[in-house]
Amino acid sequence: MTAQDTPGLTVAEAYMSALSASGVKYVFANGGTDFAPIIEGIVHMSGQGAKIPQFLTVPHENVAIAMAQGYSKVSGEPSCVMVHVNVGTANTICGLMNAARDNVPVLLAAGRTPVTESGLHGSRDVPIHWAQENFDQAAIVREHVKWDYELRHGQPVNTLVQRALDIAMSEPQGPVYMTLPREVLAEHHKDHGPAPRGRALGSLAAAPSATAIDMAADMIAKAEMPLIIAGHPSKTAAAFLKLGELVTDNAIMIVQNGAYNNLSSSNPMNLGILTPALLEKADLVIVLDSAVPWLPLRMTPRRDAKLMHIAHDPMFARYPFRGFEMDLAVAGDPGAAVGMLCEALRGKLKGQERSIDARRKVIADMRAKQDEQLQAAILQASTMAPISPLWVAACLNKVKEKDAIICDELGVPFPAMQLESHDAWVSGSSGALGMGLGQMLGAKVAAPNRQVIGIVGDGSYMFGVPTAAHFVARSEKIPTLTLVMNNSQWFAVRRATMSMYPTGHASKANQLPIVELAPSVDYEKIVEACGGHGEKVEDPAKLEAALRRGLEKVAAGIPVTLAITTRPRG
Repeated sequence: MTAQDTPGLTVAEAYMSALSASGVKYVFANGGTDFAPIIEGIVHMSGQGAKIPQFLTVPHENVAIAMAQGYSKVSGEPSCVMVHVNVGTANTICGLMNAARDNVPVLLAAGRTPVTESGLHGSRDVPIHWAQENFDQAAIVREHVKWDYELRHGQPVNTLVQRALDIAMSEPQGPVYMTLPREVLAEHHKDHGPAPRGRALGSLAAAPSATAIDMAADMIAKAEMPLIIAGHPSKTAAAFLKLGELVTDNAIMIVQNGAYNNLSSSNPMNLGILTPALLEKADLVIVLDSAVPWLPLRMTPRRDAKLMHIAHDPMFARYPFRGFEMDLAVAGDPGAAVGMLCEALRGKLKGQERSIDARRKVIADMRAKQDEQLQAAILQASTMAPISPLWVAACLNKVKEKDAIICDELGVPFPAMQLESHDAWVSGSSGALGMGLGQMLGAKVAAPNRQVIGIVGDGSYMFGVPTAAHFVARSEKIPTLTLVMNNSQWFAVRRATMSMYPTGHASKANQLPIVELAPSVDYEKIVEACGGHGEKVEDPAKLEAALRRGLEKVAAGIPVTLAITTRPRG
């Protein structure tokens, strides 16, 4: 049963039906007085057997918006969040900033305090309805969304929901915002608008022009040592495999920025993350969908190197200031570009087999040296106390399933993880901390039959509203393993201070202000209050066994937190 064949629906009911008709399966919700028509509608429509999304109750908006992102990153589908008027919107703002920079298609819907003081079903009836009105509620989020709109009396809900999701899913993808006044939600709806036609949401991503690909292939064919810097070109399993084909067949060095996994860890062309030495070797740098391919203060390409940027928007126009140079800017789907380059290079590299094989050997030797250094570092880390994040990564590789999803927020070094699929690593490229716990839960909703392991720093854990996150894990039966990397400080703040003032006053201090998180919290006990299992791990020799125990309990349906006493990462 849908809104199209159900007379007398309220706008709230038509809205939920429209979400379902557009493919939205879940709504991550944190309610308020504006939710009354929604709650009434859920009960009514469920009793009538109507198809609506599943509403998951999330006790804090920060967790809700993070869950939506984790869900979308793993499923590839749009996600929906609904929160309470301006205050709920305000609590999502950090997560919304992340969604904007990570190009995640989230529909953030918020109630809007009643606009009338009397006369309508849903008019103001409690004092807070006056206090919670903004002159322009959407202004709170406008800089961080692709589109915003307030649903008005008599408008076709199907049309607006479809428009919101189409815009969110069109490349570059990103969040959108819709406000829903209570009186409008409560009224009976007559014009649903046309039902979705069954096409995929969003516009089809544009492929680069044949001319641009030909120019790009010429540059690669002429290069002696090309290097790919991968941001997020591999959004699908097919794109993931095609990128592996491109670098393997043509012997091209590739590094990743660590926010996403674009290539199998075992691929011999995969050289981990960018270093000054690798950038110095490259006479051609190919940037695939990366807003910040390198840090100019620490490293830059050779002056004689050619620079190529490929992205839906290679200018990254939503970034106020960005000065990375380009010799060739290619606009279009980077995943499609990779496939087109595979085809183009087959012809352009004929007769160069000997030089390609020589380059392949050079890269293989570089990779072998990296692997040797990594194994030596792991051996050294195996006995370190406090525990090294590198040792945590090594132990995780031993115990996790091959298709496990790792949700990382300043937890373990990306190059040390063994990752074999495009959705095996869920992280982020923006700076709003506190997303790790929620993203982990959203990933588990999207992939209930896969192991989901979240790794967060102790500061990120507190930002993540852990009681709300653990509550959802228990109430919605989505158990995960959470690792809290407890170094009793905001290490990123310490590192920034030491970087700017290596011989300054702070470098000589025993303790730094606004850095220390001591005395430490017993993080493992927080999950216990929410019905989960917690352990503290201080001995590196006992870490692997603790991880195995944790995963066994998760498999039995019990959320687990391991608080690992660790040293700073990097």
